Amino acid sequence: MNTEEKTNPNKRKDDGMTTGLILIAVGVIFLVMQYGGFHIHNWWALFILIPVFTAWNRAIRTSIEVGKITEESVQAVTGSLFPLFVAAIFLFNWDWGRVWPGFIIIAGVNALARAWGQKSD
Repeated sequence: MNTEEKTNPNKRKDDGMTTGLILIAVGVIFLVMQYGGFHIHNWWALFILIPVFTAWNRAIRTSIEVGKITEESVQAVTGSLFPLFVAAIFLFNWDWGRVWPGFIIIAGVNALARAWGQKSD
């Protein structure tokens, strides 16, 4: 057991609940695709979203426990924007050659978030 699990015994339960809810949502999407005529191209890209939503869940729970938005929470959310954008590219069949500036924008948002979150001495 690592230090984080010792200090927060609910961490494992929270992560399991998030993963379970995400898998249920993915299963529902697959059922709708099978019976509802709804089709998602590159459906496998939905699995890229699992760590994104897990990071967001941790960020929200940490902020609630501490009572404010923490530097770690901001970095978790901004750091998850990259895989979120990659998943969106695959899911919506966007052309990589046209959307690549989005990666520069995400890097800029991440840099701003890190600068905003740094503690002054």
